[in-house]
Amino acid sequence: MKANWTWFLLLVAVVLAGCNSKPAENGPTESESVSVSLFNEGQGVLFSEETKALFDLEVAEVMERPMQRRVQKTAQVYRPASEAGLACATVLLLADEGKGLNTGQSVSVKTAGDGPEIEGRLVRLDAQAQVVFGKVEGLIEFADPEQRCLMGEVVTVTFANGPSKAVSTVLRSALLTTADGNYVYAVNGTHLTRTRVKAGAIDGGFVAIEDGLYAGDAVAVKGVEGLWLVELSALKGGTPCCPVPMKKQER
Repeated sequence: MKANWTWFLLLVAVVLAGCNSKPAENGPTESESVSVSLFNEGQGVLFSEETKALFDLEVAEVMERPMQRRVQKTAQVYRPASEAGLACATVLLLADEGKGLNTGQSVSVKTAGDGPEIEGRLVRLDAQAQVVFGKVEGLIEFADPEQRCLMGEVVTVTFANGPSKAVSTVLRSALLTTADGNYVYAVNGTHLTRTRVKAGAIDGGFVAIEDGLYAGDAVAVKGVEGLWLVELSALKGGTPCCPVPMKKQER
């Protein structure tokens, strides 16, 4: 949150410096600046050297990387751990999500809050639940020596599902998550255009992009928060602008 306020205050300072300054009566001199719009509603944020410097912006190409499909779901603890046994949780999976899963495979279990990720195991897949719930029920066992998880508590489980395959990926820092979905800022000529994407599996510092981008596209991977604040400022309170040195005129 502190970082967001820092960006916002910087943006306000830029707007005041670029938009509210009065031009000289006889026109700008070589040492004076003119203001250019940072945002165009039809195109996006201006992609210029000034924008790069202002937001410490970096871009990188979308790359194809081998990545294993992952399914992340919430599960509910129905038996807490004891000194003699493991904790158990149940999770409901769509029929398509259950394909490729095998009993005995490892599962990552994340407890609520700042709890650690725990390695668990898928001990059973029950297709009979599909008749009642329209879903497959999976049973998870995991060690919980500190007995963090009580009965009824919700945990997050992540399954590796199926073999690895080459998919389009971007750095996680490129992904902008808003209330209405996931986006990236893609290079579109002279602008960076906010583009909706469908994010998939996360592996290390990369996230799979299932729809919205192609390998070879370029996206912002640093300075994304600043670009988002520029867009919000423009759409809600006017067009932000940036002071740009005027080119020297030939005599």
